[in-house]
Amino acid sequence: MAKRHTCSTCRRRHFHCIPLKTLGSCLECYDDTLADPGSYLAPPAQHLLAA
Repeated sequence: MAKRHTCSTCRRRHFHCIPLKTLGSCLECYDDTLADPGSYLAPPAQHLLAA
């Protein structure tokens, strides 16, 4: 289910299923509709740790 909740453009994981077949991304990426910050999880941060 995680794949159906994750936008392929912005990589944010939403709490609802994204219409990937019709839109291909979340509404915010599709037509610049502002989403409520409480409706998604931020993408994981990149770790730039030295080895």
